[in-house]
Amino acid sequence: MSLHARVAALFLVALPISTAFANVMMLVLVLTALLQGKSMRQVMVKRLQTTFAAVAILFVAWNALSLLWSQDVPAGIEGLQAQRLLLLPLFWPYREPSTWRFGLLVGTALAGVASVLAAGGLILPGVEVFDGRLVPFQHPIVLGVLCAAGLVLALDGWSAGSRAGRAGVAVTAGLTLCALVLSGSRTGLLAALAAVPISLIMLHRRVRIAALAGAVLAVPVGLWQQDVLQERWSTAWQELGQWRESPATSVGWRVAALNAAWEVGTQRPWTGQGYGGVRSAVPVDHPVRAQPERFVSDREGPLNLHNIWANAFARTGLVGIVLLMGLCLSAVLVVCRSGSIHQSSGLGLLAVWGVLGFFDAGLGTGVTLAILALALARRERPK
Repeated sequence: MSLHARVAALFLVALPISTAFANVMMLVLVLTALLQGKSMRQVMVKRLQTTFAAVAILFVAWNALSLLWSQDVPAGIEGLQAQRLLLLPLFWPYREPSTWRFGLLVGTALAGVASVLAAGGLILPGVEVFDGRLVPFQHPIVLGVLCAAGLVLALDGWSAGSRAGRAGVAVTAGLTLCALVLSGSRTGLLAALAAVPISLIMLHRRVRIAALAGAVLAVPVGLWQQDVLQERWSTAWQELGQWRESPATSVGWRVAALNAAWEVGTQRPWTGQGYGGVRSAVPVDHPVRAQPERFVSDREGPLNLHNIWANAFARTGLVGIVLLMGLCLSAVLVVCRSGSIHQSSGLGLLAVWGVLGFFDAGLGTGVTLAILALALARRERPK
């Protein structure tokens, strides 16, 4: 494995462990790619000529243009910074097998080790406890979706691996599953439930046997955490039905945010309120203000309505919605038109990113946006 591939793998290992470490490794990845010489620069130029690159440039350009009518430009700039990871596909290695992608699975497995040890009673730095849930290193939503992405890659590794390689994949996938279940991340669980079947449909039957083995492992882990999981999902259902009475709850606030996005977006349906401008446009008596900490004057970044489509409509209007649809469609076409044996994992990773965008913000953080970039790794067909 070349130095370029090792740096890419280490960047992916860092994603579930530390945002700061991942940012440093991304910079190292960019520098390593640029130092590859003329051949890599030619690859980058070809990658910029793809349809996805063109749509992504238009999408980011419109988001940046919306700062002209935003009421809070500094917050808008803070929100746009995460979209730098749309450049990430330019810097992936290109002249070797894509085994470096499994670095993400290694990172989620390390999170699983920390979760299991913490569940056994050890006090570990970086592992936090939320209402009985064990969350190492990252925010629960971030960790959950990265674990879901890791499980998708595990299926890929199983299909192409040797007997010894499959044993290693099984261990890392089991630890990743432990991290996902112990974290109690509802978004991560939904992403896994959506993405793993999509990947399985594209793969051979023997991989489905591996998934069955994973399910057998998930049962005892799920029973171990049955009380926490049952409470999390029953609470979510209850909060959904009572969002007007309890808009400060997790699910209730998300429903209120969808309502706020519609009200704010329809004030300027074509252009939206601009990046950073949504917070000041929300009426003072709207239920979404039940979480006042999101509306303080010194709050960094734009108001996150926890839905990528709601964010797009409220911030950048119908034009932003159309460009976001184009971004998603072009990403799907890149994966479907690739002749790669890893096409199944590409669709699975896009499903993970799609679920994340529906329940949180797929463009909100660089860590989670990396899932989209990973789905497109080495799949482009230049014009």
